[in-house]
Amino acid sequence: MAYMSPKLNGNSPDVFHLETTDGSGYAVDWHAHDCHMLLLPLQGGLFLSTESSQTAHISRQSFSFVPADFAHATQAAPGREKHMTLYVDPSWVTRQGRMNGYRSFAKQVQRTGIWQGTEALDNILRLHDQLQGSTSPEAFERQLPHLNHLMFEECARVIACQETQPQPTEHQQHAALVRDIQRYVRENLETDLSIESIGHQFHLSRRHLTRIFKAVTNETLLDFTNRTRVDTAARLVSNTALSILDVSLAVGLHSPSYLTRLFHRHLGLSPGELRKPR
Repeated sequence: MAYMSPKLNGNSPDVFHLETTDGSGYAVDWHAHDCHMLLLPLQGGLFLSTESSQTAHISRQSFSFVPADFAHATQAAPGREKHMTLYVDPSWVTRQGRMNGYRSFAKQVQRTGIWQGTEALDNILRLHDQLQGSTSPEAFERQLPHLNHLMFEECARVIACQETQPQPTEHQQHAALVRDIQRYVRENLETDLSIESIGHQFHLSRRHLTRIFKAVTNETLLDFTNRTRVDTAARLVSNTALSILDVSLAVGLHSPSYLTRLFHRHLGLSPGELRKPR
């Protein structure tokens, strides 16, 4: 059931409202807003479902537009996640649509979609973080409306030019998803990283997960996980005084002997040999 969730009101002169979500486990069930919405991942990725399309993956290099009154549901990809949501007054867009610079965009505001980000948009998002971290809260609040406008302008330009821009191929979409899976593995080495567990986290069957991971990386998910464990364990062995057992546990292995076998396979020596002064 969709519900209305106003983000803008007649008491505010602003036509934009920006929210930043930072954390893990973010999920919002089916709902709608009475304003247009731009979703801009800053770290990690998001799964977006809309009333007109199946669940899609939005990566750090892309953004999504959802029209006003359009039912949708969002969920963060596993691991650390951060994104911005820019809400836009639809009546303002309608009025602006009479201007040359907005006509192409205004014609497309009744449909949702995902677009590739640009260097200009990335610079605007980076400027937002830099100003927020280097100015007083009062000064940043004065600058925020201008940043919101810049953000919207660049997204509107990209959406308006969509017909001349190539859409992501299936391989590109799979590559973005695999990058999120790799990031999840690196951040959660100490947990259960079986294919079944990772597939559950990313809503993928075992067969589909193993197929797209191998197609994108040319290695199996198990090989990537073990190689990542060895790389992390090697840094711990070289830079800390942790016992080999503690190092094994830190990378999700309960058997130091298995870690030793992985070291021999990937590095050609044992953890003890790596630690010996040369």
